[in-house]
This record gives sequence, structure tokens and C-alpha cells, in this order.
Amino acid sequence: MRNLGYPIHQPEQSSMIHGSRSSLFLVAIILLMGVVAVPAQAGSVSLAWDPVSDTDLAGYRVFYGPSAGSYDQEIDIGLTTQHTVTALTDCTTWYVAVKAVDAVGNVSASFSNEVTGWPRPTVSAASPLSAEQGRQMDVQIDGTNFQTGATVVFDDPEITVNSVAVNGCGQVVANITVGGSAVPGVTGINVINADQTFGAGAGLFTVEAAVAPTVQSQSPADGASGIGVAVQPFIIFSEPLDPASVSGATVQLLDGGGSPVTLSSGSPSLSGDGLTVTLSPAGTLGLGETYRLRAIGGAGGVSDLAGHPLASTFTQATGFSTEADSLPPVLSSIASSGVAATSGTVTWTTDEPSDSQVFYRVQGGTAYQQTAVDPSLVTDHGILLQGLMPATTYAYHVRSLDSSGNATVSSPDGTLTTLASSSSYLTFEAEGGSLTAPMRAVTGADSFGDAWVDTPAGTPTGTSNSPAGTATFGVHIPSNAIWYLWVRVMNPTGSGGTLYESMDGAAPQTLDVTTAGAWEWIAGRSYALTIGQHSLELGGHTAAGRADRILLTDDVDFVPTAQPVDDVSPPASPSGLSVASSESVNVLNWTNPSASDLARLIIRVRTDGVYPTSPLDG
Repeated sequence: MRNLGYPIHQPEQSSMIHGSRSSLFLVAIILLMGVVAVPAQAGSVSLAWDPVSDTDLAGYRVFYGPSAGSYDQEIDIGLTTQHTVTALTDCTTWYVAVKAVDAVGNVSASFSNEVTGWPRPTVSAASPLSAEQGRQMDVQIDGTNFQTGATVVFDDPEITVNSVAVNGCGQVVANITVGGSAVPGVTGINVINADQTFGAGAGLFTVEAAVAPTVQSQSPADGASGIGVAVQPFIIFSEPLDPASVSGATVQLLDGGGSPVTLSSGSPSLSGDGLTVTLSPAGTLGLGETYRLRAIGGAGGVSDLAGHPLASTFTQATGFSTEADSLPPVLSSIASSGVAATSGTVTWTTDEPSDSQVFYRVQGGTAYQQTAVDPSLVTDHGILLQGLMPATTYAYHVRSLDSSGNATVSSPDGTLTTLASSSSYLTFEAEGGSLTAPMRAVTGADSFGDAWVDTPAGTPTGTSNSPAGTATFGVHIPSNAIWYLWVRVMNPTGSGGTLYESMDGAAPQTLDVTTAGAWEWIAGRSYALTIGQHSLELGGHTAAGRADRILLTDDVDFVPTAQPVDDVSPPASPSGLSVASSESVNVLNWTNPSASDLARLIIRVRTDGVYPTSPLDG
């Protein structure tokens, strides 16, 4: 018997009758290992045995079946001492024995030793079909007759098999590491059973050279416009990525300022094939905004399954822009709070960042005064109204404009009523004073009473000792207090000192504006004044500097904001004033003007031989 290095059952003595004489044949068989050059095919068992020494030997007969010692199939094979039995059921244990046959057909009385085993393994497919140098992965190997305990060997020795799991007689899974020195190209796979029979699959697997992943495409594409704000951008890579390398730190969506957009939980996500990374923003993107996709490269960036990182960071050059914002902000929760005697705050919310402005008027008025626009783009709004009159009801509405220029105005008006106050608020018009040249009264719009005082253009600059004309006002102060002076002033040509102010002969001080060409309420000085007559003087400083309305108040917190938006034209003066004097009685007679909106008359009296110079004089 030949020893082929394969574990076999020990041979037994067997005998047969040859004609009229007895002959002894020794037949011992083994299963051939896979290394014997016998073609591999499913359902086959390859056998070999030692030849029988007999001059009358005609050949051998192979017996086989699925039960030990019970053979339901046989085949004569001639004088060869090896044979492959085919068409066997895979994954089944087969039992095989051999008998010798002489020239006249006599068969040995006893069988050879019995050998058992499955048909030899075959290897038909692998999945995946390839891997890059440096990659660790599972390879599923399909075929037949894989037994528990089977091992896997690749033809390329640089492919290391870390573990093998036999999932069934037709499938094994090998966890492998493709070494960095593995030769690029095709290589074979061998599955070896515990009995050392094996199947070989030539060229079933391909080693790929190490290549860094690249960005293949992006959506939205660089430069795209009109993208919906609910978009979920994604990047497609050239090869599958390592899931552990994909995170919010390595794949990002940048806003217009270059900051990463907040993503929802579980984002970014990697597709099942490992090629596509999708980013899901936590909320909708801004309308009319620009965004850019970015994938971090190098150490710590995204990498493929073999650990090779993206060579360098990818960032869209211009990015994509979302659809234009055509919807105005939605206003809600409009209310007033903190209402005092001369101030109150109006608050509201919007559904998108936008600016803030309030329009307000005395209830029943015909035109609205408006606050300056607060350009801060916010969703929680609050505007402080100042300069309101005590114990007065105001109507108001709000307006917000978003970054795309869409505006919303609230309707209907809300109302607020200021508290009563013990303070006094004395107002009078600059053109009502006693004027000395070159100070003059000028008629024009955007002013109370449709007039103001100024000095002509080209007038030499006045000084505190020699002002360029004056406007003098007599004022009757109703209480002993600190009184605060405010003047509505404009400098058409610049900022800084525009007019001088002085009360009761105090050293003149300039009223300084901050913005050229705009009316401003400018605070003068505060004065300790007693009840009775006082004199206020405005003096010219800068040519064309204007004064419109004057206010004196003992309310330290009051900040005037009044604008000439409503009816600013005063009625005509009464006419035909006459006095009929008698003992202890002076009877005044006059004719009222015909103005339809005449509300009241003011009579001022002085007893010092001087005519009253303003509605507050005397």
C-alpha cells in the first residue's frame, strides 16, 4: 500500500477464489489528498490503493454508498490503482471499498479496508471580489463540502487569514488582512478541510494597489442656486469609507460665515455601500443663503476601509445658494409693557430674524410718528418709546423687515395709556420768539408750525460773546425746580456746534448735533429756576443752523422724540384785539380765526411794560 500522507483506515486482509484455487489479494485504499493532480469537481471522491500482486489480476471494482459496510453502487475501473468517484451527493458522508477482479471475473471474497469522507471541497466564488492593500475585511467564500474546522489559505502569502467561520457546507467567511506588500492583481483561494482535502479557486480574488479616497461628486453641486431649504446635502466618495472616520467633525455643511451648520442626531450618515455621506441639518436652511460642503482630509479626516485618508481637505469653492426668501416675517405676541408717564416698551416676536420699528400716534391722530429702525436681525423684538405725554392713550403698530427685504406690518393697532405725571412739559416754537438779525424765521416742511429759525447761508460764524443773531423767549415757570432744556435742531452742512443757548443771561453754551442734515432733539443745560418770569435766548453759531421746537421740563427722565408728522400748521392769530378799561376791570375783545380745528385760546399778560414774547410768556 502506498502511503500518501493522508490519514487512512488500516488495511485488512482480503481473499478471493480464482478458478479452483484460492488466491490471496491484499488491497488497501486511501482517500487522495487534494494535492494529487485529479481534476476538482463537485460531488467527487478521489481514491488510491496499493496494487495487488497476482498474475491473473484483471482489474478492480469500486463499491460505495451512504452507509458503512453497505454499498449500493459499484464500478469496474480496470487495472488503474486510483480513481475518482463522481456524481456523489455533496455534504454527505460516503463509504468506499475496493475488491480485486481476475481475468475470468472472480471477485475477492472480502472488501478492502473501508474509507469514509465527504466529496472533496470546491471553491466557486468570493465576495467581495477585491480589497485594497492595507484593508482588513470579511470575505465570504462559496462552494461545496466545507466541513467544520476548515481553514482558508490565499495564494498570496501577504494576505493573512485572521479567523474562519464555517456557516455551512457551502459557505465559509474568512476575516483577512491584505498586507501592504501584497502583490496587486488576481490571486487564488483555497479551503482546506480537517482531513486535508481541499478545494482551490483560482483567480477569485483581486488585490488592489493602495489609493487614497477622493470626492467624486456632491449634491447640491458647487455653484448651484435656488436649492430648497429642506435639502439634505451629500458627498459621494470614490471608494467605501471607514464608518468610524465619518462624523460631524470630518464631514460638514458650512454656512455663509464658515461655521458648521448644526446637524440632527445621527448625522452625518454613511450609506450601506460606504460611498455616500449625507448631512441632515437640524432645521431648514436659511432662505437666500449660501452654504458649502466640506470633507476633512489628512490625519484625523475621513479615510477608506484600509485606513488611507483623503489626501487633503475638500471644500466647495463657491457653494450652493438656497431659494430666495419671498415670504415676510410672521408677527406674533405684540404687546406693551413697562408703561410709565412718558415711556413704554412695545414687544413682539417673528418667525425669522428681522429688524424692528414701531409706528405710534396719539389715539385719534391722523399721522404716525416712527422710531428709528433697529437693524439687529432678531426674533424677539423690543422698542422703547420715549417722549410720550402723560395720561395719554397712544395707538401703535409694529413693522419687521427680514434680510431679504420682505416686510410685515401689524394690524390692527394696539394701544397703550401712559400714567399721569406731576411734572410739567412746556413747549413753544422757535419762530415765536423775538428775533434779531441775521436770525430769521423760515417757512418749510418737516418742522412744527411749518417754520423754524436760522441764519442765512454764508453768515459769519457767531461766538458766545457775539452770536449771529438771537431769538429771545419769555417763559413763565410754574414751580421751583431743576428744569431741563431740549431744542429740536438741525445743521444742514455738518455736525457739532450749531446754536448757543442761555437762560437768564447765563454764559452761552453750544447745542451740538451729531448728524448733518437731520433734525435732532439736543439736550441743553439744566437750570435751577423759581416760579415766575424767565428769559431764554438762542444765539446763531453756524451759518444755516436751525432751531424748530423748544421744550422745558422738570422731568429728569424725559427724552423728547416728537416729530412733526400730524397737523403742524397752527391756526391763524386772533384779530381785532381791543381793551375797554374801567375801574379795576379790563375787558378784552377779539375775533377768533376761522380754523375748523380751533381748540382753545391762550391769553398771556405781563405787567412790566413788555409784550409777551411766546405762548408761555407772562
